[in-house]
Amino acid sequence: EVYWSCHNTESSRLLAEARKLAKEAEGCGPQAVAAPPVVAEPPVPETGMVKVCIPLNINFQIDRAEILPEFDLDIAKVADFMKAHPTSTAVIEGHTDNVGGEVHNLKLSQDRAENVVKYLVDKFGIERSRLEAKGYGMSRPIADNATEEGKQMNRRIEAIIDCALEKNFVPPPVKVCIPLMIDFDTDSAQVKPQYEAQVAKAADFMKQYPETTALIAGHTDDVGSYNYNMKLSQQRAESVMEYLIAKFGIDKSRLEAKGYGDTRRLVYNTTPDARKKNRRVEVWVDCVLVKK
Repeated sequence: EVYWSCHNTESSRLLAEARKLAKEAEGCGPQAVAAPPVVAEPPVPETGMVKVCIPLNINFQIDRAEILPEFDLDIAKVADFMKAHPTSTAVIEGHTDNVGGEVHNLKLSQDRAENVVKYLVDKFGIERSRLEAKGYGMSRPIADNATEEGKQMNRRIEAIIDCALEKNFVPPPVKVCIPLMIDFDTDSAQVKPQYEAQVAKAADFMKQYPETTALIAGHTDDVGSYNYNMKLSQQRAESVMEYLIAKFGIDKSRLEAKGYGDTRRLVYNTTPDARKKNRRVEVWVDCVLVKK
């Protein structure tokens, strides 16, 4: 299922090849005469169906299923794609890490998936009949739950969309994340010179793809009040944005800075090392995947 979602064209080719080889095999060897008649399958039309997977970067509060307003744009990507392909249908899949019991996680993942479906219907007007919610709990991990990074990758929502494969099919817009592990001084938003090479990576990518835009996202750990962390993360995001403009010549119109405080943690804030991983700035670049 993962291969089919990620390699649509290649999967279709392999399936057609497998069917052809199977028919050839039935006509070979001593059992050929006794073989039952083969019912020819209808030809596969040029315009077939493919599965498109759109991962949703939604960070739910611990043990909660409510969708926070700041994730509106993430869900809008799914809505826009489904509106562009009005015959498409989608399964909204919810997944968790292995913290908590199996029954609890199954219900939690189902609740989260259903809330995303409701959001698509109420906020963006997608027909309810085109959507299905399915919670898998912790049964389908994509990473090792032994690490905090693995747990974070496993806590996810995915929109698996069935759509007609058009001749000039263009994949939906995706976000490329360039994490910047910048160590700011306490209560400071100044970018130190030693982090220039990290910021340069984001600048080089945006220069290579001049049509892209980027959101500079600032994050903190949970030390300090909510308002303090929101303000500090905003200042740090703006500092990186100004660095990209002044140092690397990226046009300001292509950049936006937003602070999220401690609302989008990568890992649980249980140790000093974990809190350090949550103190970060990310450059989320919007782009369209194009075959080279």
